[in-house]
Amino acid sequence: MLPLITILTGPSAAGKNTIAYTYAREFTQQCAVIDGDQVRWMYTHPHTAPWAGEEGLRQHQIGARHGAMLARSFNSLGLEVILLDVLWADLPAIYRSELKDLPLRIVRLLPTLEEALRRHHQRPPTISDDEVRWTYNHAVALTDFDLTLDTTDMPAELVAKWLSDTAKNR
Repeated sequence: MLPLITILTGPSAAGKNTIAYTYAREFTQQCAVIDGDQVRWMYTHPHTAPWAGEEGLRQHQIGARHGAMLARSFNSLGLEVILLDVLWADLPAIYRSELKDLPLRIVRLLPTLEEALRRHHQRPPTISDDEVRWTYNHAVALTDFDLTLDTTDMPAELVAKWLSDTAKNR
């Protein structure tokens, strides 16, 4: 049986990176973490953010297809994969199509908006509060996911354990 591919989604500052690396270190034997932002940033000229209209959506779709290719490649080598991405529009369908024959789950991490903004303000500034709200509103509106978890009051270690426990029950 091939190892699991988990897509962690949620708004900016939901804890995707922290949780993914905690999970990979503490609960897996071999794991690759793929950051959808890094995949999209490979498209450098011009790089367009998701909230920037049709071109932003197009680049996000390109990033999803390439993130799925990386996930498939690592998975074929026997590695569990955690892919981080803010899913919206048709992105879940792209991932499901590109990874259709592999064990896949989409997990939505959804703290409160207030908590996402609080965490965002603890980081070096990369996006605006309005852009955090954009990612939050799209995470709330998302309907294509397998599991969801309110991470407002949960430390990364507890969420990583929850991910491990739910993976065992698949």
